[in-house]
Amino acid sequence: MVMKTRIAIIGAGIIGVMIARFLVEKGVNDIVLIEKNYPGSGGSFRCATGIRASFTSPEHVEMMKRSIELWPILSEKHGFTYRRDGYIWLLSEEEHVEMFKKIVEFHHRYAVPTKIITPEEIKEMVPTINTENLLAGVYDPLAGKADCFRALLNTLEYVKNKGAKILTRTKAEKIIIKDSRAQAVKTDKGVIEAEKIIVAAGYGSKKILKNSGIDIPLENLPKHALITEAYKPLFKPLLIDWSTASYIIQVLHGGFLIGANMKEKPDTTPVNRIEYLYLAVKIWSKYFKWLPYTRILRYWTGYYVMTPDHHPVIGPHSRIENLYIATGFSGHGFMMAPSVGEIMSQYILGEKLSVPIAKNLKLERFEKGKYVKEIAIFG
Repeated sequence: MVMKTRIAIIGAGIIGVMIARFLVEKGVNDIVLIEKNYPGSGGSFRCATGIRASFTSPEHVEMMKRSIELWPILSEKHGFTYRRDGYIWLLSEEEHVEMFKKIVEFHHRYAVPTKIITPEEIKEMVPTINTENLLAGVYDPLAGKADCFRALLNTLEYVKNKGAKILTRTKAEKIIIKDSRAQAVKTDKGVIEAEKIIVAAGYGSKKILKNSGIDIPLENLPKHALITEAYKPLFKPLLIDWSTASYIIQVLHGGFLIGANMKEKPDTTPVNRIEYLYLAVKIWSKYFKWLPYTRILRYWTGYYVMTPDHHPVIGPHSRIENLYIATGFSGHGFMMAPSVGEIMSQYILGEKLSVPIAKNLKLERFEKGKYVKEIAIFG
């Protein structure tokens, strides 16, 4: 098989689909999405669905503020649920309270309206929570959540209706590069020639690029999550326990999704562990005495695709013409996808970036030692 297209996008997760979406909106519909499994089969359908701008770097904050502007527009146009239900960071140690006071000051400089709240205020927003061990919380009213399944599938259907094609069960193996110019994608089913090529294949991007002579510093860090049976709405915000690096959210269909941090080695095959269930319930039963009595419906493992500075790689390759990269989101690809899709389309079409600071996130920063610091990398 030999195909020709204007744009080839490797990866049909939320990032690849959003890049295609913003391109077709601008009249570019000669697009082929290449997916080794099925759309959303990576991290997109395993995420906690949370969306926030309460990060600790200007790059993350500005990218996410733009995403938060775009999410309601996309949800209305493509018919999926998006709500601004907020986040609450739960703080039980004095040093964390003092640290977050400085983080809140940083947020305010970038017009993110977080605030320190009392245990009593937490109780008002989260009925049945036990706050006896809490000193304070940080509330982010701008944060929210969306339906990860409909967001991807409805947007993909829109892209396909505009003329884009998707090849599923098709494994991209390498980028064919000649005279410092990306020319085609070699797959296990043939070659796809393209004017421009975007690699947005999560951790798979590392091998594809390595086979093409390009090194990208990615690690696959196993992460664990479970979901309970569904209940009527109990609380709206996503809750983060800062001291244990864990979160809980009542997702849109009513189940409680819990992610808790377990020590794992990067780039290892994830293994479901019975001790994870005990850990997750132990952490959150301190706050919710009813939790040990609920039923766990499903438990899965996935990955955070990590870069050394916990920021994504976004933008054109500095030395290879027509090659673009969007990967390494360190667990935040779903929430950031709208702004990434928009920015990548702007790079590809030679337009002015809607978030100028995104230029700091190109791959070349690692070669130059210009790392970007981020500490809030879960939830």
